[in-house]
Amino acid sequence: MLRHTALFQWRDITTEPEKLAALKGLAYLSYGCPSVRAVDFGTDLFGGTTPLREVKPWKRTPLWDARTEGPPSNFDMALHLDFDDQAGLEDYNTDDVHHEVAVYNASVCSGELTARIDWLYDGPLRIERFGVRHTSLFLWLDEATDTQKNDVKEAFTSIDSIPGVRSIIAADNVGTLLTDYDLIIDVTLDDQEAAKGYLAHQAQEEALSLAAAATKYEWTARITHTMAAG
Repeated sequence: MLRHTALFQWRDITTEPEKLAALKGLAYLSYGCPSVRAVDFGTDLFGGTTPLREVKPWKRTPLWDARTEGPPSNFDMALHLDFDDQAGLEDYNTDDVHHEVAVYNASVCSGELTARIDWLYDGPLRIERFGVRHTSLFLWLDEATDTQKNDVKEAFTSIDSIPGVRSIIAADNVGTLLTDYDLIIDVTLDDQEAAKGYLAHQAQEEALSLAAAATKYEWTARITHTMAAG
């Protein structure tokens, strides 16, 4: 299965009705775009960009100085779309419904900050309505070695025994856009409490430390959401 994942950040001026309209648009993609096999979408369970926006801009650490701090906040909205193959994704990219939804999203989200990745997985659909998903997207450092990259992937995939974790996949980008991210860590969990436990677990923090040393850590895109299948 080929999955397209996109994480979005709301604009400062985006209203609650506009956010709801954006979510409705994501839900409609599974009905309006014939090549879409499944849709998962949702908003961040832990505040999204709200903690960032509560800090005055002149008091925030500039992103270019945040190498060791990591991302300043979570993203706000996630979209995961499944396709049979690359041809299905290409059909979606030229679909009028997708275009309409994308234009609206551009009006309520900070498009220049949207994080995207295309990746492959085997097995059944990784969507269970009302389950919880934690998604992290990473960009490798130019000097990161293949050994470092493999160590990061293995560190995450080896901790699927943490209570409440259903599965963990580490997958490389197969897309061709220059703005694509390089690596996704896709975690499915029982519920929000399980997500809290996973994020606070020592093994997850150790895996994240390896990732921080091998990636442009400040640009990490992450979100935890309840799966709402469209």
